[in-house]
Amino acid sequence: MTSAPKTSAGGASGTSSEDTEVTGAQLIADALKKQGVEYIFGVVGIPIIEIAFAAQQAQIKYIGMRNEQAASYAASAIGYLTGKPGVCLTVSGPGLIHALGGMANSQVNKWPMLVIAGSSDQPQESMGAFQEFPQVESARLYSKYAARISSLDRAPFFVEKAIRSTVYSPAGVSYLDIPGDLVNGSINTSQVEQVKKYLEPPRPAASSESLQQFFSLLKQSQKPLVIVGKGCSYGVAEQEAKQFIEQYNLPFLATPMGKGTLDDRHPLAVGAARSTALQEADCIILLGARLNWMLHFGKSPRFDQNVKIIQIDNDTNELHNNIQSALAIQADLKTVLKQLYEKETSWKYSTSTQWWSLLKKKLSANKQRSEALINSKESSMLNYYSAFNAIQAIIPKDAIIVSEGANTMDIGRTMLLNSKARHRLDAGTFGTMGVGPGFAVAAAIYCQDHEPNKRVICVEGDSAFGFSGMEFETAARYNLPIIFIIINNGGIYAGVDPEAFQDMAKNNAALSLPPTSLMQANYERIAGAFGCQGYLARSLEEVKKSVESALAEKTRPSIINVFIEPSSGRVQQKFRKRIFHPITSCCTTKNKDEQQTNLLQEHNKNTEAPIRNEDFEATGFVIDPQNYIYHYWLGIISLAVIYNFLLIPARYSFKDMDKQLKILWISLDYIFDSVYLIDIFIQSRTGYFSHGLFVRNHHVLSRKYFTSREFYFRDLLSIIPTDLIYLIPSFRFVSIIRCNRFLRINRLLEFQELTESRTRFPNAFRIWCLVCLTLTLIHWNCCAYVLTCQYLGFGTDRWVLPNSAKNETVLMLYTYCFYWSTLLLSTIGDVPLPTKRPEYVFVLFDYMIGILIFATIIGSLGTMISSQNQSRQQVREKMDEIKRYMKFRAVNRKLESKVIKWLDYLYTNRQVLNEEMVLNSDLSGELRKDLAIKVHLESLQQVKLFNDCEPNLLVELVTKLKPIFYGPDDYVCQKGDIGKEMYIIKRGQLAVVSDDGKTTFVVLKEGSVFGEISILNIPGSKNGNRRTANVKSLGYSDLYTLRKEDLWLVLDNYPESLSKILEKGKSILRKDNLLDETLMDSKRHVEQEQLLSVQNRIKKLLDTEKSLNNRITIFFDAYIESIRKFKKQLSGMEYHYEARKPSVTATPLTPPASAPVVPFFLNQWKAHTAANLLRFKSMPSGQIDED
Repeated sequence: MTSAPKTSAGGASGTSSEDTEVTGAQLIADALKKQGVEYIFGVVGIPIIEIAFAAQQAQIKYIGMRNEQAASYAASAIGYLTGKPGVCLTVSGPGLIHALGGMANSQVNKWPMLVIAGSSDQPQESMGAFQEFPQVESARLYSKYAARISSLDRAPFFVEKAIRSTVYSPAGVSYLDIPGDLVNGSINTSQVEQVKKYLEPPRPAASSESLQQFFSLLKQSQKPLVIVGKGCSYGVAEQEAKQFIEQYNLPFLATPMGKGTLDDRHPLAVGAARSTALQEADCIILLGARLNWMLHFGKSPRFDQNVKIIQIDNDTNELHNNIQSALAIQADLKTVLKQLYEKETSWKYSTSTQWWSLLKKKLSANKQRSEALINSKESSMLNYYSAFNAIQAIIPKDAIIVSEGANTMDIGRTMLLNSKARHRLDAGTFGTMGVGPGFAVAAAIYCQDHEPNKRVICVEGDSAFGFSGMEFETAARYNLPIIFIIINNGGIYAGVDPEAFQDMAKNNAALSLPPTSLMQANYERIAGAFGCQGYLARSLEEVKKSVESALAEKTRPSIINVFIEPSSGRVQQKFRKRIFHPITSCCTTKNKDEQQTNLLQEHNKNTEAPIRNEDFEATGFVIDPQNYIYHYWLGIISLAVIYNFLLIPARYSFKDMDKQLKILWISLDYIFDSVYLIDIFIQSRTGYFSHGLFVRNHHVLSRKYFTSREFYFRDLLSIIPTDLIYLIPSFRFVSIIRCNRFLRINRLLEFQELTESRTRFPNAFRIWCLVCLTLTLIHWNCCAYVLTCQYLGFGTDRWVLPNSAKNETVLMLYTYCFYWSTLLLSTIGDVPLPTKRPEYVFVLFDYMIGILIFATIIGSLGTMISSQNQSRQQVREKMDEIKRYMKFRAVNRKLESKVIKWLDYLYTNRQVLNEEMVLNSDLSGELRKDLAIKVHLESLQQVKLFNDCEPNLLVELVTKLKPIFYGPDDYVCQKGDIGKEMYIIKRGQLAVVSDDGKTTFVVLKEGSVFGEISILNIPGSKNGNRRTANVKSLGYSDLYTLRKEDLWLVLDNYPESLSKILEKGKSILRKDNLLDETLMDSKRHVEQEQLLSVQNRIKKLLDTEKSLNNRITIFFDAYIESIRKFKKQLSGMEYHYEARKPSVTATPLTPPASAPVVPFFLNQWKAHTAANLLRFKSMPSGQIDED
């Protein structure tokens, strides 16, 4: 659209020229069209309504939404579906603020979208204009690129850059701010900067080394798994992903919006066994999937802790995120997948592996569980599973499914299947509620233009529908046949039975109704208000008929309101018992406080108990499990467990042992049984943490323990007096009847774990435990051998014990059997060959156990040794890299030797210990501070400047100290350098040397401090903040540094200490005659500035800014007044000129009569301007520093 040609005055000649002018709105619309924009979603108002009109004239479709949030959701969804950014058009101020949610959602999901918002006119900026707001600054938090169009001639440049930024990897949001005066302004097209359409993003491929490493990891894997993310779907790599997965026969699962990249019904899909697949897989290939909360960050226990992750993504920010991947490939998914299936064509993962068997077994079990939930008869009403099953059976296989709402979305992911890529839209990574109708409108607009026969099914929870349900009118206005299915349970997560709802709402509903409750409303009636059809469904038959009727409507949207059980959830039977029935019964409670308390108690029965102050008050003897007393007790109970584990089988096998020391064993038995009983009491008084607080109420502790399954099925069973069987003559003193004591092995394992975490020699302790376990197994095998010999008969063949063994002492017999057991379990095998079937079974079993023991010992020792050598290996790798680099760069031998010696020192003396990494580890803030105080406070107290300072100041400063190391002859600082930090020598010696480095003036030893004066910025210092000496390290030296910025940041909070430190610094300078008192007086204001806190400095700057603004405003007003007078006088000149034009034309050689007016006017204008300038200069300047 162009304006009519304009004719410019050409003087007496009467010549004219035609210029094409366009408005700002037309210019923006044309630029968007040129960059390939097809759709704009928005809510119009002044002035951006002109852009909407211009866009339609430029053949860009404009879809008017009811709310800016929904408009931004729709624009982002169209970007995901088409790969081209959709545009969200909003008014200024509140309009943009409403769109910020959609911008954040699109930015997190990495979908392309451009947001254009109007803003106040440029001349009114910072004057409190209508809806004025810092829009660009706000949008920057939610976008990749945000800018304000500064002039119309550069508008196409801004549009191209914004569109390009949204599309280039990683995709995201761009924002353009356009002032109202530019929208309504106009410009000659010849003045507009012409910009070409942006080029398509590059599609980088993977290197051959990466491909080789990929297949190496994949072929080594026993349990591979592919995770298909929405990045693969957005990258239009569905065909390549399908060919890759099918060619190599790999199990796969999809992230929520990665569903459909491969058909959910695909025989290789294992999404229904997601938990098992993630936990058990030893190699996971991520195709455009992110290791965020949706994939549990890739960490155990949801993932195997030794899993190897292979990432393929076009966004480098996602590589090695949260965990370090075994292989990360930054490239285009479509390109890489094609490379992968073309590179290796012979290898294929077998479907007959145990891994596939496990996954298929889990898939079958979960399918049966889902079918049980679908067919549940617990209630006459529908539940999520039965409703979704009915819907899934009717809707088209290739429908685009939009879903939101907590249970509606989560359960719908497994029940509503997708067969094509980009055919599922939900709350996504950001978990944004309210996206559904906006997404559905965008999907329907897309289908209308590209796939007219495709249907859009928007499945909403009743809570989610409330966010943007009025977008149903948008669908009706644009004739979009969206089917809105509302899964209505009358609540958020869980609702309340309608009768119970009415009873609770009668009186003081704000105190009675649960926070999750909603009315189970007739949402289908909304459709009738817009001339559309609505359906109410309470049964499976009604659901099927409603969906079929809605599918028959091809041009209008419809609503299906599906009533389900209010307490329906993932496992509705348990949930129903926990919430639904108590709420119904509580409605008859007269006391409202009691009613609310009952509701809360029932609701929290299966969750962590609510906080009660009395739970954390000490009421008796309670043991802290973190206390060493608890550790010592674990040692005692572990001794009892070891006694039973070793002596019960020994006494049963070696009968003489039990007979000879019967009194001793009985005494020890009952002593350790007493220990078991005491342990029950100890466990009933062992505190635990709840809500981060330590529970000390012994009544609470006892109730929790004595009602636990562990008490009944472990501790109580372990102490049952099976010794009463001794009363039966044939079982008298048969020790094996006490085997129930073995159940307390958990206490031994707890002692081992606690000791391992507390000992300073964890590896040695692990080896000791491994040796003990091995000896215990040999001991048990020794006892089993004796029993086998007794069963077969002594002396019956060479394999069993000879008859003479009956006459041997218990010690001798046990020694021989232990020796024999060791030979057999160690697989040495230097024993007689078995001849009977029981002997063969025994030997075979021993060999299998021996192999397991050998593998366990070797593996454990290897792990321990590798962990001990890990730091050494890291140093070697670093040294190898540095050597290769020095060789490549042809570094001379001398420098190379110096570097290698330095690295040797680091490993030999420092063990490559990264102090900052330790202090910034998982320790709490207070623990890090305490550790820093213990390590650094003594060093900091040696600094004379800090001697009389507040203790809290030193505590804050110790956390700012940073370690730094120097090698022989390294200069720490040189004369004339700018002082940016002070130094404290922790270890080593430093020398103050001459400029040539040959003469040593003084040697600084451990504890010495230097460089502190140069970071104080003391006014009047003759050396300023420059170093006054050369300091170099004589050997290897460890120093701590305190940076100037850190020091002043801390001193801002301690003004009194700052004054003392500055005075001490001055006294030191005076003593050395390095302080210029006259210069110090002239720079007194600098010192005053330093004494100000940050807040006071900011306040002073704000006051200065306000003063400058007032002065500039006065000058600007005077300037405007001068211009006004200039225009008035110019108009007068034109009038006089027109009046005398005939005489001027008749006598062209005679100067016009008005000629003297021009210099007169110019002189007048200059005089006015000069007067205003003088007036401006005479204004008081306030507290503005002239320097």
